[in-house]
Formats: sequence, C-alpha cells, structure tokens
Amino acid sequence: MRCCCEDQGAVRTGIKGILAYPSDRLLPKVIERCDACERFHSDEAAALHYVTIRGGVARYDKRSRVIWLPR
Repeated sequence: MRCCCEDQGAVRTGIKGILAYPSDRLLPKVIERCDACERFHSDEAAALHYVTIRGGVARYDKRSRVIWLPR
C-alpha cells in the first residue's frame, strides 16, 4: 500500500518514510519521519538514513529540529 510520504509534493524526498522541507532558508532542510507509516522510530533515525543515501550532515537547529546540510 502506498503511503502519503510517497505522494508528489514539496516535502517528498523519494525515500519512503522520510519527509524534508525547507527551513527559514532554502537550505538547510528540516528532516522528519513520516508519522503515517512510521518506518523510522524517530526524526533522528530518519535523518541518519537520509544522510547515508544523500550525503551531507545532520544536525540540530536552534529550535531542536533535525536539519540536513549538503557538503
């Protein structure tokens, strides 16, 4: 069954279970797990998986959100 995280849209990453949307700027991107399919147990786990596929680094921003930065 297809999850909403796989639908076309601004937050789609192409990786099932992971959503990414721009923060205040275009980059970095805020990474979140999809709460509908819960493929990852946390936003941090989703970000680590995203980094292994896309490269870059995952960190926390001032609001304690997980963000991704390309290298």
